Formats: sequence, C-alpha cells, structure tokens
Amino acid sequence: MEKVYYDDIELPIGTVWAATTEKGLVRVHALGTGERFKAGLKRLKAELVPDPDKFDELREKLSRWVEGRPTEFDLPFDLRGTEFQKEVWHAIHRIPYGKLSSYGLLAKDIGRPAAARAVGNAVGANPLGIVIPCHRVVWSNGGIGGFGGGYVKESLDVKRLFLKVEGILLRVEDSPEDDIDLKSFFT
Repeated sequence: MEKVYYDDIELPIGTVWAATTEKGLVRVHALGTGERFKAGLKRLKAELVPDPDKFDELREKLSRWVEGRPTEFDLPFDLRGTEFQKEVWHAIHRIPYGKLSSYGLLAKDIGRPAAARAVGNAVGANPLGIVIPCHRVVWSNGGIGGFGGGYVKESLDVKRLFLKVEGILLRVEDSPEDDIDLKSFFT
C-alpha cells in the first residue's frame, strides 16, 4: 500500500497542512482543520503516516513566503487529477509572485480560450494551495473571484490574506479589492 506522509506547518497566518508521497507533494491545505485535512487524505486510499521531517524544505519556503519574500515553490509534485486539471494547475504555478491572472487568461494560456468556466472548476479543485497559487487567480473584470471552491466570507478572507502577504492588497477587511484595480496586476 502506498504511504502518504503528512504534517501541520505552523505559520504566523495559521496552520498549513501538507501531505507528500515518495513522488512529491500531493496536498497542501490552508483552510479548515487537521481532521478535515486527514479525512480528505483518506480518499487517496493510502497508509497515512505523520512525518514532520518530510516537510523541512516546504516549511522553509512557506516561512519565506509568509514574510512577504518572493518564493518559488520548485518542489516535486504528485498531482492527481485529469489531464486538463493538471494543465491548468501547471499554468497557475507559472503565475509569478505578486502578479495575478484570470480564469479567461489561464484558458488562453493553455490554448483553450473558450474554457474559462472549466478552468475555474480546475482552479477550485487545486490540491496544492499556496504552492500552486490559485489565490492569484481572479475574475477577468478584476473581481476577487472565489477561493477554496466557494465564495464564503471566511474563504475569501484567506484569499485576501494571501494577496496581502504578496503585497497586492493592503488589508484583508472590508473588501480591499474594491479600492484598487486588480487587473493592473495581470501578467
């Protein structure tokens, strides 16, 4: 049976949960509880093994990122999804720190300009939050878009926090995206 190693990474912004296989990162999650994270891991049908040592490099990169320092998450991945989802996730991974893209721009980037809605679904299914920076994807009109597969305030505030870490937003409270033109951050 495959082994999936996991741990929680404590950061000033909260707990990030991570899981890896021998091939690479399989899940990184910054929303919800450890119980919810582990319940999601059970769907991988693998032996779950707590192992903090597997995450030293990720922990270092996340610490740099949360300090507001540009960070490239050039770690091995074990992406599990459709070929289309993987194509979208790789495109998201190429969005530079401090920049944004939109669902439509990502669709064009992967050569499927009419697939913005499908791209949005793939963005919402991203298994490696922060590392594959889906928080950098907003609506083409400059609206904040969704996060964590939805539009609830708590999830959107996490997205706003991540954009604040990267210097795009100045605050998290009271819809700060209304005060600036997010389109000006498009790559």
